[in-house]
Amino acid sequence: MTFITANGIPLPITIFAALMGIGGTVIGVGALLDPTTAIDFVEGADKMGTAWGGRNLGLGAAMLGAVVMRHAAGYAVAFFGAIWREISDLMAGLSDGGSLNVPFAVVLVLELVCLAICIRSSLAERSAEPAMP
Repeated sequence: MTFITANGIPLPITIFAALMGIGGTVIGVGALLDPTTAIDFVEGADKMGTAWGGRNLGLGAAMLGAVVMRHAAGYAVAFFGAIWREISDLMAGLSDGGSLNVPFAVVLVLELVCLAICIRSSLAERSAEPAMP
């Protein structure tokens, strides 16, 4: 499967990133076309649903871009953005008196692990490059 994986990035991370990218893109496009399809949509908050859709579309496209470009640093940047998305979703759920959203928390932990692996791979790839004359 070397045709799809980046140097130092395990295949499960590539698959996870591709699924996150496809899911984010599809969900984002759906929410841009119809803001009421956004998760936890509040009646009358069409602008918020549209913003949520754009955020998911952008992060999904960045994740797919990292997979297509097959570069560890691209993965790291895409996972970094996705982590902040999950943090903001968790904070929004907790701020209105709700409980911890366990699926978002699990995805956040997975993204943190993926980020650490991608940063390590990116730094290893960078140190393996020959010095510029």
